[in-house]
Amino acid sequence: MLANSYFWIGNGTTVLPGRACKQGSVLVKNGKILAVNEACPQGVTRIDAKGGYILPGFIDLHVHGGGGADFMDATPESVATVAIAHAKHGTTGLLATSMTSTNDVLEKMINSYLIAEEKGTGGAELLGLHLEGPYFSAKNKGAQPVKEQRIPTREELEYFIKLAKGRIVRWDEAPELENTDVFAQVMKENGIIASIAHTSAIAAQAYAAFDMGFSHITHFYSATTTGQKIDGLCYSGVNEATFLDDRITVELIADGRHIPREHMLLTYKIKGADKLALITDAMRAADTNDTQSILGAMDTGVPVVIKDNVAQLPDFSSYAGSVGTMDNALRVAHVRYGIPLVDVVKMMSLTPARIIGRSHDKGSLEVGKDADIVIMNNDFEVESVYVCGVEI
Repeated sequence: MLANSYFWIGNGTTVLPGRACKQGSVLVKNGKILAVNEACPQGVTRIDAKGGYILPGFIDLHVHGGGGADFMDATPESVATVAIAHAKHGTTGLLATSMTSTNDVLEKMINSYLIAEEKGTGGAELLGLHLEGPYFSAKNKGAQPVKEQRIPTREELEYFIKLAKGRIVRWDEAPELENTDVFAQVMKENGIIASIAHTSAIAAQAYAAFDMGFSHITHFYSATTTGQKIDGLCYSGVNEATFLDDRITVELIADGRHIPREHMLLTYKIKGADKLALITDAMRAADTNDTQSILGAMDTGVPVVIKDNVAQLPDFSSYAGSVGTMDNALRVAHVRYGIPLVDVVKMMSLTPARIIGRSHDKGSLEVGKDADIVIMNNDFEVESVYVCGVEI
């Protein structure tokens, strides 16, 4: 990492909340943004964006691994490897995501995260933990293992919350399970985002969960329900309920494989850039050339194959996480799908920051915020990345 406490980035298009400014600039001092779109003070180090784009750093709310490592490997070194791999692609902050596992594996994962957070990673900043499971529906498991899936209890929830020392930012659950009211109450008591995931719920169950305090949908469209017929009667699903409830935010896997163009555009049109975050849901094969890999812990995880730029179970019955990165997510949403750049950047930076309660210091190029900055060229390839003013 290259430290420079006082510098100016210019000769690029700055993308700010609601607008893009050609010939923009950002002045950084001691890890904070000091000024935006102002002339470079005399004597300050100048960094040339070479006519490209100066963007706020990307925040990935859902990522399992990359660079050949997974957070479930449960070592501080593996945490750092993931953070460095994704920082190369513009991610300046992330939530370390778990998956369904035995309690002892989850304990080790949480402890390794805490150590890595204290030491620093040399890559993307660790913004907290995202626990994906183990409270899911076997009917809509995706690549999540079934045998460790279970019903939440207050005792177990409080145990892991205490173990994590307040670093759990969000936790996922299928709301049709027993004790969903207990899950929602414990999340509310501890200020943790309750998110719906891997669910077979119908709309009525989703609405009930929203009223209990669930506020987010994990990888919307992926392992969530739409209209279905049950015992001869037609029911709407989680997707329809989510579209109709303005309280609910969503995330989409933006690897160009999980979500067809029309699905992303429809979600963008209905929920808007303020309620939609783009994620990678990347597993360990991201930022590698591997064709075979493991989802989850290396010794206990699920074997997968990488085909057509996506991780899949060996029988091709389900996707198993992506091998995408956030720079690719920008190219998918903006270049391929045509969503305006200002909104795409918001969905990758400010909206994720707002969802996790960090928009006061993260997510946009505004005075006083952390200097998390990505410089991209005109082909939207990453040239430089700064985390809190330090170049990676």
